[in-house]
Amino acid sequence: MLIGPSGVGKSTLIERSGFSYVPSDTTRDIRPDEQEGVDMYFRKDYDQVASDIKNGRFVQIALFATGDLYATKSTSYPDSGVGIMPVIADVIPTFRSLGFKDTISAFITPPTYKEWMRRLKTHPITDEQLAKRLVEAQRSLKFALSDSETHFILNDDIDLAESQIHQLMEGKVDDEREELAKKTAQELLDSIN
Repeated sequence: MLIGPSGVGKSTLIERSGFSYVPSDTTRDIRPDEQEGVDMYFRKDYDQVASDIKNGRFVQIALFATGDLYATKSTSYPDSGVGIMPVIADVIPTFRSLGFKDTISAFITPPTYKEWMRRLKTHPITDEQLAKRLVEAQRSLKFALSDSETHFILNDDIDLAESQIHQLMEGKVDDEREELAKKTAQELLDSIN
């Protein structure tokens, strides 16, 4: 599970990882670089979404700070092997209890607060949505920094960040990069507070 606030590079890292991507259903708007059914299932059929929830078709449901729903069906996961997906930190404890063979959570950090804000501004969001995303980022950072099972990946160099993901899948931890990423996460939290 890759966690981290909007704009840290989760989607790019997932795309580059080579692992099976687990697409979720979402009620948020599609971004220009996304494809329906590939990146996510973009839903505007709210009555059917409510029916899917009521009938237990999702194994995981989360309401994002912007008010958008994210939910994943069991059929979205690969039958075998590794599946990778972005999730919000609030649902990490739930994922750990779903009965997967193993779960690994990795918090992605941008190199600096300034770079993070630059990346966020490339997303088509309003000032109100940005404020809500910063509130969610604060919760995610607090969770990750207090959770002994969460790893940290610094996305300052896409190749190094991708390598770190593969190392984690092999049970290896790059202590130096992980400590640098954790320090950066603390700096991000301090900048938001």
